[in-house]
Amino acid sequence: MPRPLLLIHGYSASGKDLLPLEQALAAKGASATSLNICNYISLNNEITIQDIAEAFDRALRFHANPELRDESKPFDAIVHSTGMLVLRSWLAGGGAAATNPRLRRLKHLIGLAPATWGSPQAHKGRTWLGALVKGNREIGPDFLNAGDRVLEGLELGSTFTWDLAHRDLLGAAPFYDNGPDTPFVAVFIGNRPYDGLSSVANDPGTDGTVRWSGCSLDTRKVTLDLTRLPQAEGGRVSISPWVGSRLDVPMIAVPNRNHATIVSDPEPTVMQLVTDFLEVADPAGYDAWLAAARAFGDTALPAMKLNPGACAGGLAGEAKQYFGHLLGESETPMEGWQQLVVHARDEHGDGIQDYLIEILAQQTDGNWALFEEMYTAVHAYGPDPSFRCFHLRLPEGVSSGKLKLRARIHASSGTDLVGYQGFGVPPGPVSALPQPIDIDLDSLGPENGTLFYPFTTTLIEIILNRTPLPLDKVSPLLTFL
Repeated sequence: MPRPLLLIHGYSASGKDLLPLEQALAAKGASATSLNICNYISLNNEITIQDIAEAFDRALRFHANPELRDESKPFDAIVHSTGMLVLRSWLAGGGAAATNPRLRRLKHLIGLAPATWGSPQAHKGRTWLGALVKGNREIGPDFLNAGDRVLEGLELGSTFTWDLAHRDLLGAAPFYDNGPDTPFVAVFIGNRPYDGLSSVANDPGTDGTVRWSGCSLDTRKVTLDLTRLPQAEGGRVSISPWVGSRLDVPMIAVPNRNHATIVSDPEPTVMQLVTDFLEVADPAGYDAWLAAARAFGDTALPAMKLNPGACAGGLAGEAKQYFGHLLGESETPMEGWQQLVVHARDEHGDGIQDYLIEILAQQTDGNWALFEEMYTAVHAYGPDPSFRCFHLRLPEGVSSGKLKLRARIHASSGTDLVGYQGFGVPPGPVSALPQPIDIDLDSLGPENGTLFYPFTTTLIEIILNRTPLPLDKVSPLLTFL
């Protein structure tokens, strides 16, 4: 008897939106009795993604299929968009990775345009998107609800996705490795944004809803402890490895599909790859499957490396020519896109609410200037702006590590009585704000390679000293009579 295969939809959708996917899988030989489509409520302002995850567990335990009721029996899952966060939250609710019974049950996890790191549309949802487009329009207690707490978890740089990643992607015992007790994972995403009227929602570097750099499970964390006496494990600078024992789960690009059509109009080759993936049983089989999937995805990558202006914005024809200069047309090739999710805090663990990070490049005359080729869109997480998401376009050659780049950090407490002070790499006083702190990015260590990798998300934690001002004499914050 084949393993049950569960299909889990995304935010504001319903199970019926996955019927085309179900039919495509059935056409590839999936057993009708093994396919199960989930249906959950997301447009309620009081529920969270964790609530949905635990409701998923309840639905399994009361399912009509005894294979799903039995917590020792395996199953597979295909998730779309927010469905990835629902399933990852369910897995994280099962305990530590090494003893997690939920991890042992799930054998294959396939993400179709998964919102692994949220969506640039989420913070809009609580305003015009939520009320005018995606709000629950059925008369009742949830009328015009947009699912505020779900959207809060989906917002770029959210504490929810930060904490979840520390549990399942960056922990000492990762949730997705090459062993028999964790699932194999695959991620696909369309290489096009929305077109037509829906293109008004497009952000550059996305499939219309999810960023291309924010869907894979390949991630790492950089900790910069710039305090006088570093307390972070690993010293002043620590960088988690890319893969090690973790499973390599890159983005596989899908030609001519966007966030919606990847499930409403399934691509035939992708459906065959999905069917093949469900048969993967060991690391060697996964490596062989991944090689074939990468070869397929490579044909769709050029469209995702177009400049981030008009080409990525969904415009066409004369409109593209007219608006191109406003949207930042670039004549140089790109390596792709990257996300940096940054949390800045002080030595007490309190978030730094007001800060700015700039990327500088060394010029031929030795001076430093803004690296404008690497345009960044920055989003501060609404409930806690000490968490921020930086969206980078990576110009050609930046990931080679040969460019001399520097990060400049500005931070403010909002008062002249207190400031933030950082110390450099290697240790030694650099500056006391309001002067910025400069960190040479090549000082992070040659063994770690470059900071920049296309189509990935990197977490960065910056720790500074919070200290009374001025530094060179008694502070008026506290004096003796």
